[in-house]
Amino acid sequence: MPLRFDAHSLARVPILRSLSISTAIAWFASLAMLGALLGAGHDGLSVRVSAVCGWAIVLFATRALPEVVTALLTILALLAINAAPAEVIFSGFTTGGLWLTFSGLIIGTAISTSGLGRQLALRIFARTGASYRRAVILLSLSGVGLGLLVPSTIPRVIVIVPIALSLAEAMGYRAGSRGHAGLTITAATMTLLPTYTILTANLPTIVQFGAIEALFGFHVSYADYFVQQLPVNLVRFGVLLALLLPFATDAAQPPDHLPQPEPLNPAQWRLLAVLICAIAFWASDFWHAIPPAWIGLTAATVVLLPAAGMLDRLAMKTSVDLSPMIFLAGVFAISSVAAHTGLADNLAGAVIPKLGLARSESLWGDLQNLYAITGFSVLISHLTTAPAAPVLLAPLAQSMAEAVGWGTKTVAMAQMVGISTPLLPYQAPPLIVAIGLAQIPVRPLMRICAVLALAIAAFGVPLCYLWWRLLGVI
Repeated sequence: MPLRFDAHSLARVPILRSLSISTAIAWFASLAMLGALLGAGHDGLSVRVSAVCGWAIVLFATRALPEVVTALLTILALLAINAAPAEVIFSGFTTGGLWLTFSGLIIGTAISTSGLGRQLALRIFARTGASYRRAVILLSLSGVGLGLLVPSTIPRVIVIVPIALSLAEAMGYRAGSRGHAGLTITAATMTLLPTYTILTANLPTIVQFGAIEALFGFHVSYADYFVQQLPVNLVRFGVLLALLLPFATDAAQPPDHLPQPEPLNPAQWRLLAVLICAIAFWASDFWHAIPPAWIGLTAATVVLLPAAGMLDRLAMKTSVDLSPMIFLAGVFAISSVAAHTGLADNLAGAVIPKLGLARSESLWGDLQNLYAITGFSVLISHLTTAPAAPVLLAPLAQSMAEAVGWGTKTVAMAQMVGISTPLLPYQAPPLIVAIGLAQIPVRPLMRICAVLALAIAAFGVPLCYLWWRLLGVI
């Protein structure tokens, strides 16, 4: 079934009714950017570009319009004001990030519509019995495992959250109980947050490094990204387990039965084989140097073959929602135009001095730089939401790298640590979708996000810094 989420459906989610503060902040930030340029006497084109970019960021942050509409209006506005040559505005269509998203949509749709995701999950969950702790551990491992199988978070959420609901019901946890909340929060958070160690698993990562590729001409390998992001995501996984394992104090009622898996049909076996091959190629790209996007595109092409029977012949018309591609193209257009017109340099000149970034030979000085970059990235991701944050952050990576004396790739990695750390659930659209699917209580989810963010600040960032020094990237 198509994966479509618009402003009207999302508005029914309770947390979105309380976003007036973040909306006001987003408006203020974009107007402040325009005012700074006007006050500094920049040329008319820079002012027009900054106005379009600020307007787009506000719409992405508030979801006043569906994201695909905002993206198309942004591209049209940039063309109308002649912000840059057409090849710059449409440069997103030449990046691997966009085509990785395209392939992820096809593969995710195949997993959902074929029933493979549900069958894989049931084989794991059938062994949980009435043990809440065992269920949390298996849900956690399944969420991370699906990050390898499904290169898109929302399809993973759609697969695993209903299974968590069924499991909670089978275990005797009524809606509103701590056990019910604990299992659904586990499914939502473990499917998203620890999987930020996987390059292909989440849209913000794809946007960030797709923009980096478009702007600076290099791509990050699957293995390199995994190794550099591993420490902070191990902290996420461990802290989430520590928070969620003792979360439920109410005992589960022994279930009469659990849903039983069915044998995989031939189409599901073929799809599983394609996924295993794709994962093997993604994981070994340090050896063969094939970009992740082209691996994903190959897998998607095989999935679409009519003779393979993995997707219906009319799936591209009826089941695969390509609107995230347009959203991504709009994001890349903003980044590319900001770099082409010098807007990114102007923003860098205004922002970097305020962050106190400077070259340092001491451990403490470099650690301060890392805290400044990640903290700024956390702030921007909450003004915009995680998928849109790279619009502002990616163009600043090179200027920040020059200020601290690191590589641009290292700064982009540091920005990802901030982007992948939500203080509030609204920053991450998959969490919003999970809230709507499972009626997850918002207050405990907010507390978990806040505690996790504190743990990243206290332990994740220093551990990441020491790991990067050991790897020689700082």
